[in-house]
Amino acid sequence: MSDSIFPINPDAALAIHVALSAGIVAAIIVVAALLREKRAGARPDVPYEGGVLPAAPQQGPINAPYFLIAALFVIFDMEVAILFAWAVAARDTGWFGLIEAAVFIGVLLLALVYLWADGALDWHKERKR
Repeated sequence: MSDSIFPINPDAALAIHVALSAGIVAAIIVVAALLREKRAGARPDVPYEGGVLPAAPQQGPINAPYFLIAALFVIFDMEVAILFAWAVAARDTGWFGLIEAAVFIGVLLLALVYLWADGALDWHKERKR
């Protein structure tokens, strides 16, 4: 007798899952192609802003320092996931695990100090090169 709730071969279940997923993706693409607005004479080099043509040419990329802050947040936020995994197994790892976690946190603190000294965390100043 099988221990699983559903009496189906795992390979068949995977095949059904892949087929259904591909079918749903294909259906979404077909429906989107049928329902999209067709613009006659549309120029691909001009952004579409609600039907209004742009009055001025593009001015280039926008300087947005929050992208850098967001990237740094994601990088340093991963430390929480890694340290959470360590905290779950802290008793099993013993002193060796504690030393590893301390070295990991030390490297992250060194990276943070470097970024701070480099000016990557300053919003209004030009970065030092």
